[in-house]
Amino acid sequence: MPSIKNWWTGKIDWATPAGRLLEKFLAALPQDRTFHLTLYGSAPLQLTVDRQLMSGDVDLFSDDDDDLAELIAAAKLDKTQGGFYLEPGFELSFRTSPRWRQRAVKVQRGNVTLNIPHPIDILIGKLDRLDAKDLKAFERVIEVSGHPSEDDLRRELQNAVDLFRPAFDDDSPNRFPDNTRRLWHEIYHKEIDIRREIIEPAMARRKKGYGESPPDYKRSLGE
Repeated sequence: MPSIKNWWTGKIDWATPAGRLLEKFLAALPQDRTFHLTLYGSAPLQLTVDRQLMSGDVDLFSDDDDDLAELIAAAKLDKTQGGFYLEPGFELSFRTSPRWRQRAVKVQRGNVTLNIPHPIDILIGKLDRLDAKDLKAFERVIEVSGHPSEDDLRRELQNAVDLFRPAFDDDSPNRFPDNTRRLWHEIYHKEIDIRREIIEPAMARRKKGYGESPPDYKRSLGE
């Protein structure tokens, strides 16, 4: 996947609002232990793609599954302070490709290792909600970088096919299928058949990887 690997350098602009807020937090963390943190949401895009991509907060979680809420509150950078703030989460909050860690850039800042996910993984994560600002993020990343192309994103969603499974919670349905259709209409100005273009090719590759004969989808469609 050369286009996915090569179109993003991962260079961080620490002079952005997200960068300055993060530097305050990292400086306030206890120095007697190490931290492993990951950014998600819009902050990685502001830091590494376009400083004009704004958000009301910076989302992050601990790779060690620590609850960061107390540390953020102690640094006076939580939402109760007003203005731009840090929003603590957990890895389960970041629903994206299973490949995200191998594409992320690791940055060492003192006793903190910071993971900055690749833009493709940030954008896939936005399909969980796809508000107007999330659509704007897709538009701006494509405008600045030319990526992801329709083929790039389709292939990456095939690799993240489990995101399209039914939700565990009946009160919170899985929004990935509907939001993916809406994204294709709004961004690529086309329609997409989720089952035929994402789920079936992914399942065929999975079966092949298990040594099973993939189903003949063309034949079944003809019938």
